[in-house]
Amino acid sequence: MRIAFITTTSDETIGWGRYAAGFLREARRRHGAGNVIAPDPTRLRSREIRWHQPGLALLDALSLRKELKGVDVIHAAVEPAAPVAFFLSILLGKPLVVSVCGTFADIRSYSSAVRWLYRLAFRRAGRVAVLSKYTLKVFEQGTKGAKTTIVYGGFTPVERGGRKDAMSGEGRIVSVGAVKARKGFHTLVEALGTLKAKGFSFRADIIGPKEPNAYAARVEGRVRELGLDDRVRLAGRVPEDELNAAYGAADLFVLPSEHDGTAFEGLGLVYLEAMTYGLPVIGCLDSGAEDIIQDGVNGFLVPPGNPEKLAAAIERVLSDEGLWKRMSDAAPKSIDRFRWETVGADMDAAYQDAIKDYAG
Repeated sequence: MRIAFITTTSDETIGWGRYAAGFLREARRRHGAGNVIAPDPTRLRSREIRWHQPGLALLDALSLRKELKGVDVIHAAVEPAAPVAFFLSILLGKPLVVSVCGTFADIRSYSSAVRWLYRLAFRRAGRVAVLSKYTLKVFEQGTKGAKTTIVYGGFTPVERGGRKDAMSGEGRIVSVGAVKARKGFHTLVEALGTLKAKGFSFRADIIGPKEPNAYAARVEGRVRELGLDDRVRLAGRVPEDELNAAYGAADLFVLPSEHDGTAFEGLGLVYLEAMTYGLPVIGCLDSGAEDIIQDGVNGFLVPPGNPEKLAAAIERVLSDEGLWKRMSDAAPKSIDRFRWETVGADMDAAYQDAIKDYAG
């Protein structure tokens, strides 16, 4: 099988880029590098979702059609690549697969100037590969008539030696993600304020890119107002060895993602990352975390934007050594469904189904 792999980014520090780069590596592993043609994303003039994207996407497709002649299927690995992949599918007469990763599953995320083109791309696709069950639910609320399938984001766990078999006794919490409203850090800080007021002992590290904006200032302000300066650290982006050390020292992983307008958590690979360390995880309903977290087994799912329920879940895990141990034991066993070997086979099935439907 020869695959044209179209992405608008290969930057693995952002979610889109991480998913795209992972799928590209897996496709090359399965089919050979020579059978997966991936144009440099920086060549695409239509990388950004703007009003002029349709025209630029057509120009990109025209410039790529000779290079991609002879492929069997065209894969738009991220949503902004769907327009150019759509035009390539028409120009080359080849089936199309489009990956939908999260926020842009909601058709309302696109401006009215380009919404029509994305609907055409989704409906032309032999398969729309959606990242999670919740993402599929959001997608189908706004886009009818597409052929969908679920293909999770892939994960390659690193074997961790010497995983601790007991809690630290400090109630150590780690949370990882860019400091923005969609990640729910404002809710986490309020929950930690509730726990402090009850006299509950804990320490929390919030790790991830922190831009100097109003939201980050709001979160940092609440940390000060609630008297959490000595318990909560907003570390910003840290080196990988420091991140690994934070995971290794923690007792619990918490990321209470919630909707911010149309933005939401499509899956959440950081939950899987935490599980490789044997950490129980807490996330929110109405997000892709529902596909990873088995409520009461490897962690808890709580309502989004509810600091009281979040505080109760944190306290429950960190107050019960037996519960913590059961969840800690279950966590590493929960990641198998998301390994690249399985996810790659699912994407291959999407390719084959798209090719079969196109030929039929």
